[in-house]
Amino acid sequence: MPRRILSLLSTLACFGAVVVGATSPAGAAEPEPETIPIDLILAGSYANAVRDAMDIWNEAVPGIEFVEQETPSALRVKEYTTATGTGSHVYVNGLGRGWVYLETGDAQVYKPTRIAVHELGHILSLADLGPGSPCSKIMSGGWAGPECVSVQPDAEEIAEVASFFAAHDVGDPVPGWPPPTDD
Repeated sequence: MPRRILSLLSTLACFGAVVVGATSPAGAAEPEPETIPIDLILAGSYANAVRDAMDIWNEAVPGIEFVEQETPSALRVKEYTTATGTGSHVYVNGLGRGWVYLETGDAQVYKPTRIAVHELGHILSLADLGPGSPCSKIMSGGWAGPECVSVQPDAEEIAEVASFFAAHDVGDPVPGWPPPTDD
């Protein structure tokens, strides 16, 4: 009889562990997103477009969070003007780090928020798609033409960023860019 009682108690203990284990993950907190400090000190007329772009990426990819700082950070945005009036681009110094250069003339041709979402896409590891890329892709950039006004990355672009961040940390090298420096 004691053996039977021990067997019953053992079964109940295992059952209790399974039930407790099954309910624990539901109560577990979601992991904190990777924070990407960004400053808009030099963003000029692009500041609000960049804030909108930050919100778009923060909502699209829960694993990341752009956070504006009022002091220089490892990710900086700068408005500038060229003689040709075009040329927004980035310098990636590791994942989530570098410089976003937004040309004032581009905002006369393309939707400023789309430009900012596209350039932040590079900071998040996405590459340009080039000629013939569809308007639905934020990384089609200027190739898709000024009539493309969507500011939302598509599901494939979101999944690519989420996957890259799942395997990498802020500051890690980004394929297609030189290794990060301490500058």
